[in-house]
Amino acid sequence: MVTCNAQRRAVLGALVLFLSACRISSRKIIVQSGTQPRLAPIRITKVSHQAGSQELLLHSMSLIGTPYRYGGSSRGSGFDCSGMVQYVYQQALQVNLPRTARDIAAVSAPIRTKDLQVGDLVFFNTSGQAYSHMGLYIGNGEFIHAPSSSGVIRTARLDQPYFSQRFTGARTLFAR
Repeated sequence: MVTCNAQRRAVLGALVLFLSACRISSRKIIVQSGTQPRLAPIRITKVSHQAGSQELLLHSMSLIGTPYRYGGSSRGSGFDCSGMVQYVYQQALQVNLPRTARDIAAVSAPIRTKDLQVGDLVFFNTSGQAYSHMGLYIGNGEFIHAPSSSGVIRTARLDQPYFSQRFTGARTLFAR
């Protein structure tokens, strides 16, 4: 008789083999016995934070005015917040990120707000979840994001009341 845990492990094992065979993503899935799969941390080491941040800044600023689209992840159809960040990191640094803000938070490392550098990530609770909205820090207290309220990618300030009240943390993908 096959137990539920054995079936779950078999399904997870098959999923891991499928994803690695198809090479859908460069991130690793770590499976621990009796737990849900979790994503492995991503640390960018192939380029300095300074050089990488300039590429990220250029690519993200070129998206200003691009329409917001829930679930969107392309310049042609529009972006949501995590789709924009995923796209910018892929285009600028060839780094494959997970699709959701929550998963991007899971693979990034927390940093102090005062240590934010261009290219780091900022997260907000806009719908009852700590990582329900995100943006890319562009310096001087500003970030770029894809807000649904105004309909296009734009910049905003961390000290704006709406964002300062909902700010849940800063994170980075760069090795420090």
